[in-house]
Amino acid sequence: MPARRGEDYIKSIKERQPTVFYGGEVVKDVTTHPAFSVAVKTLARMYDLQWEDGYREKLTYTLPGRGDRVGISYLIPDSTEKLIRIREGSTLIYDNMYGFFGRCFDYLNIWTGVFAAHSKDFFGQPEPRFGENVVNFHERCRDNDVFLTHAIVAPSVDRSKMASQLADPFIQAGVVSENSRGIVVRGAAMVSTAAPYAEELIYFPNMLRDPDPRYALAFACATNSKGLKFLARRAFTPRPENTPFEYPMSSRFEESDAFVIFDDVLVPWEGVFVYKQVEKIPLMMWKGVMMKAWFNHHFNIQYYSRLKFLTGLAIVISTTVGIDKFVNVQEKIGELLIYLNLTKASIIAAETAATKLPNGLVRPNAEIAVSCSQFNMKAIPRANEIIKLLAAGSMISLPSSVKDLENPEIRKYIDKYLSGTGTSALERIKVFNLAWDVVSSEAGQRYELYDRFSRGDPTIMWAKMYEQFDDQRDESVAMVRRLLDEMGGPK
Repeated sequence: MPARRGEDYIKSIKERQPTVFYGGEVVKDVTTHPAFSVAVKTLARMYDLQWEDGYREKLTYTLPGRGDRVGISYLIPDSTEKLIRIREGSTLIYDNMYGFFGRCFDYLNIWTGVFAAHSKDFFGQPEPRFGENVVNFHERCRDNDVFLTHAIVAPSVDRSKMASQLADPFIQAGVVSENSRGIVVRGAAMVSTAAPYAEELIYFPNMLRDPDPRYALAFACATNSKGLKFLARRAFTPRPENTPFEYPMSSRFEESDAFVIFDDVLVPWEGVFVYKQVEKIPLMMWKGVMMKAWFNHHFNIQYYSRLKFLTGLAIVISTTVGIDKFVNVQEKIGELLIYLNLTKASIIAAETAATKLPNGLVRPNAEIAVSCSQFNMKAIPRANEIIKLLAAGSMISLPSSVKDLENPEIRKYIDKYLSGTGTSALERIKVFNLAWDVVSSEAGQRYELYDRFSRGDPTIMWAKMYEQFDDQRDESVAMVRRLLDEMGGPK
């Protein structure tokens, strides 16, 4: 199957239903369950977008030698031009979702191509079969347009101890045994976004928390594998009595998160990418595959779309209530524009300063991609705060639902007292319903929490910049030392 349509995705996930627990029960059909149907419909719409006029050429490409059109995010970038082409496709996707729904299909599709590019110089050393596995995985996902999820963080049961020191050494996912068919994995992982409606799961530890070889693994498996279970968080979709009028963001872009449980899951050998090679776990993120560069670059693409939206929302709020000429308001909007343009500049710079690797892959500049992404760990929450400051009490003094506007008895008062500066009451209510949903609803708060912590604790991640970018650090110190040496002085 080439790049697929929404109905193909829905049919597939119905046929390969993962084991998802919600409300104390196993979900029978995630495509219709109210906790997941919003996300499923959004994904289906984005799959359909691949075939729409004006999008098809940007979101798909023709597979050489076959003629099939496949998703652009499966393209392995062996040139800066291809890297930019992938980014342009992702930008179209996130502009269509206003910078929300960060786990669309493109995010992990890119990972499969990166893995395949490193098949010989990383995954295939010293065992060639693991290199063959990542190539086959990329091709299978590309040719079937598979929707993927991932899990990389161990449960935070007791961070003061290594996984092997806990009373149960299989809190972090580890290998219990192996046989001729594959490895048996037991343990858990935190926060797998989109897992309840995904078809395949990629797992590897985000850091070397324990040098015990049982934890040194990377693999992919079907989400409906026997023993694989997902415990979904409470959904933040609107209540049944509410509509997209009251919750315009939650009703479209609420994406689920789930806790992953590996209850002795057999991962076939063909799904194994790393096994018992402890030294490779840190290299998945740094120096080797350097996934930090790739997923942070993707974060920046998504955040650029989000910042465009938030900047526009701030401007609309300020003009709606007539505060756009106040200098303190202009300063706040100016701050948003600075965040927006710095993110745009970083995306372009990371591509312009990309590294051409010996294996042919062109990788975004890691220093720039990571710096911008971690900057946005604080900038995006600050942008949300600016929306709150500009909207102030207007987000609270709103009718309970669209039905209030449909009641003639109260509508005349609404039209009189809730209008804006050159704006009808209806339009003003829509603006502040949107603002509330984006920055103050449950779904909005979930996005902010994710933006703050999805790459780790902001304090720790900012501090780690000192260790991670030693070349830049040493170059900066050398510059100061050079001037100090030139200063002279008594001996």
